[in-house]
Amino acid sequence: MPTRTRKPQEGGTPEKVIPPLGWLFLACAIVLFILAFQVPWFGQYCIFFGICSLVLALGCLGYWVYLHYDEIRFGGLLHSKNVDLSVIYSPKMKAFLYQSNTTAPDPYDPRYQQLPHVRKTRDGLRIEAIGKLRQWLISDQFRDSLEAFLNYNRCNISIQNAQYHSDGWVYFTIIRGIKNDRLRW
Repeated sequence: MPTRTRKPQEGGTPEKVIPPLGWLFLACAIVLFILAFQVPWFGQYCIFFGICSLVLALGCLGYWVYLHYDEIRFGGLLHSKNVDLSVIYSPKMKAFLYQSNTTAPDPYDPRYQQLPHVRKTRDGLRIEAIGKLRQWLISDQFRDSLEAFLNYNRCNISIQNAQYHSDGWVYFTIIRGIKNDRLRW
């Protein structure tokens, strides 16, 4: 089952706006708590608004943790013998899938798109073939862009082949990159 996500917007997205807003609320809370002791006749109001600002800052932090849960959870746990592919569980992979137009339109709401799941396998990784994405996922152009994305994110790999299986996934077999030769193994 693909993930249903909102299409990227041209303005500010919550992923980019909410974390700086949380820092702003935290700074305001600190300033209000300091100001509460300087102005005694207005101190109770400053403490009240400082607590409200602190709650908003914690809410922004909680939203950031919710958005980046996979990256926090799988941060250092997914190391294989050959290659570290933990980047496929990060928001960078979702951004790559959007940029490479590897999404399917949502049939119920035009504001949303369906994003395929990406999973690690023993020999490499697999991407769910949703909608009409099967031919695009098997194409050389997507394979090259996926390899470039993974190499840019410090995964020294080469994609050997891409095959569609009847279970609805496209399997990518990876090998070590060409940087490692027999002298460096």
